[in-house]
Amino acid sequence: MSAPNCSGQARALAEPMPGTASPARGYLLIEQPGSWGRKAVTESDLDPSLGGRLEERAAGAGVKVLLTRRPGSHPRQRQVRHRIALVHTGPRPWMETCELGSDALAEVDPTVCAAPDPPGRGHRDDRPRWLVCTHARRDRCCATLGRPIADTLAALHPEATWEVSHLGGHRFAGTMLVLPHGLVYGRLDVAGATEVVNRHLAGRIDLSRLRGHAHRSRLAQLAEVAARRHLGVDAIGAVTVTDEPAQGPQVDGQPVQLALMVAGRQVQVTIAAHRDERARQLSCDGELESPVQLAVTGVEVVG
Repeated sequence: MSAPNCSGQARALAEPMPGTASPARGYLLIEQPGSWGRKAVTESDLDPSLGGRLEERAAGAGVKVLLTRRPGSHPRQRQVRHRIALVHTGPRPWMETCELGSDALAEVDPTVCAAPDPPGRGHRDDRPRWLVCTHARRDRCCATLGRPIADTLAALHPEATWEVSHLGGHRFAGTMLVLPHGLVYGRLDVAGATEVVNRHLAGRIDLSRLRGHAHRSRLAQLAEVAARRHLGVDAIGAVTVTDEPAQGPQVDGQPVQLALMVAGRQVQVTIAAHRDERARQLSCDGELESPVQLAVTGVEVVG
């Protein structure tokens, strides 16, 4: 009998996905073919000291450094030049791409990805990109469920599809990041991922598979999905969070409230926290845990 996997356990427990996207104000993407270790940025054919420096600097600004590669076979290949993308995921998302040698890559400031305006470092290109997590060394669910999705989307959208290193939340595999908007989706199969892409190209969000907007806090991600579902609003860019607490709710404590504008309507969302005592693995090689979960306890249209 095969060992249980984390995504299968999460599905069996119907673990909710909204509010589970790993927050990021922006991303620095570095193309690096070949295999990736568990910590891809410092365990690949990318210079580990360079990767570590970029990752450390990015983290202080709420920016994530991810490795990308084209779907398909992954022979080891030392890169003389790297294709990179600087991406901002805020209310006015942007993306710039360029190709740099290793010395120039070392001079890149990943914190610019947190800024609302592009730095003019590369070519501005805001066309959608589909980044599918296939990071097997981080969690086997990502590879097993992600690779068929990446291969299929690459056949349909060859220039826009990339495999990407760890996005977080592998128990929701297959997972996909849509840039430059920073939309994170989960529990995808090939048909579901294709539907997400088609909806996005039509200016719509797939609310049944959305984990959250990466540029929002987990609390605001959950509130956005709840408000959108309540009003049936799936247009990209239709939501603004106008007020949220500095801290989330305490376990079994008082709930908190967030205020949002959703397609011109004022909405108030109430969220509480509780511990789910149903122990499960949050990753395939992890220990059993009883995680804290956020839950929406009320959605009210107030204006």
